[in-house]
Amino acid sequence: MGKVKESMHTAPCMFCGQMVQFMAKDLLGEEEAQELAAMHCSCAEALEYKKEKNRKENALKNVSKLFGEDAGEGKRVNDEIVEILMAAVKEIYTGGLAKVTLNLRGGVKASISQNAKGEINVERIETRKQKLTE
Repeated sequence: MGKVKESMHTAPCMFCGQMVQFMAKDLLGEEEAQELAAMHCSCAEALEYKKEKNRKENALKNVSKLFGEDAGEGKRVNDEIVEILMAAVKEIYTGGLAKVTLNLRGGVKASISQNAKGEINVERIETRKQKLTE
């Protein structure tokens, strides 16, 4: 496949309406162009939006690192569980959920929550228990 052609675009920031120039792929939709303009704008709302979007993207990457494609050998869980965790990140990001904990097979727990600073924590808890009975 060839490289996607990029060109200079101008669009209003979706928060303050200021016209912003940025490089992006051709054939942008209007909503996508306004979001990209916001990602390049310096108004307070756009800066907060960028920060929140980065938090969400980092949390999604952390799910992948701890449970998904980027998890180490023997750490990866099935794709359906990863999808549930990704959906939980999105719901926490939008404010629909405060915390999600899943008890997985093999003594593994997955916990996703948002702290007071607004950061999204993704946690993998593994418990190993040994019991001998005579």
